[in-house]
Amino acid sequence: MNFINGNWSDGQGAAFTSTNPADESLVWKGAAASAAEVSEAFAAARAAFPAWGRAALSERIEAVQRYKAELESRKDELADLIARETGKPLWETAGEVGAMMGKVDISIAAHADRTGGYEADTAFGFARMAHKPLGVMFVLGPYNFPGHLPNGHIIPALIAGNTIVFKPSEITPAVGEAMVRAWDAAGLPAGVLNMVQGARETGAAALDNGELDGVLFTGSWGTGKFIHEKFAGRTGIQLALEMGGNNPLVIWDVADARAAASIAVHSAFITAGQRCSCARRLIVPR
Repeated sequence: MNFINGNWSDGQGAAFTSTNPADESLVWKGAAASAAEVSEAFAAARAAFPAWGRAALSERIEAVQRYKAELESRKDELADLIARETGKPLWETAGEVGAMMGKVDISIAAHADRTGGYEADTAFGFARMAHKPLGVMFVLGPYNFPGHLPNGHIIPALIAGNTIVFKPSEITPAVGEAMVRAWDAAGLPAGVLNMVQGARETGAAALDNGELDGVLFTGSWGTGKFIHEKFAGRTGIQLALEMGGNNPLVIWDVADARAAASIAVHSAFITAGQRCSCARRLIVPR
């Protein structure tokens, strides 16, 4: 299902599915958004932007707090869904849902710390500083943390007054849909958050859309590099690109070699190694 301008609908593009990697059982089936539906999603986000951007900060904060309450009421169901669609253990997916809820208060505090107004008389007249939302943001979510990572882009962007078009990973469409259903239940105005399902073609249509003001991406180095090069030198397009790492882990003069080995293995292989923070190289004295 796609979610455009407050309405749920089947996609008009190519059909695709997601399956449980543990037993290959079907988790989700549907169709990608067509190019026309992607354009409709961006048009809805643009139309909703003036009112959402001018809304009182308290109103936007109340909306994300209602979303947090929806996550709390659905936390067991959502953790189970993430586990089935990604293959991660339930203890890990429960932690992911907890991080999603925690992001609300973190983002509210961060907004207060990093924004605010300033007015003062100066020797040459009057100075004023203010912050304003940028516009329509395109959020691309990854498959390894399909709830937590796009959630970490969406919440701050909404608090700041931006509107959003969100494309979940084509590997984890069910989790993306579940997140947006929680936002829908929280009562966001129509068009503030829109979701288009699909793979490369859907993403390409979004990146080519003229209403796009920014891209908030977490994923592979190759895709992030492509996005960076596509918008290089284009003023007014904000990019936030979080890509994979190649992380060394140093073990040196440790008191407990067994504990160090356990930490190294856990770091390297948690989430089947599909984390940007996982250890890739081990450095030891000899």
